[in-house]
Amino acid sequence: MPWEEITNMSLREGFEHLVEQEGANMCALCRSFGISRKTGYKWLKRYRAVRATASGGH
Repeated sequence: MPWEEITNMSLREGFEHLVEQEGANMCALCRSFGISRKTGYKWLKRYRAVRATASGGH
């Protein structure tokens, strides 16, 4: 059985899903994903911008 390939996109999607959870701790999530807080906030900002664009908001 082959190993499941994990892409950067799937990592971001997992991070974005977890960070939107109630009571999520940004610092702990960034640490567990092996990214800096600066990168975590950048991913979150992009995710929210795409989500707002998709829903027709700004």
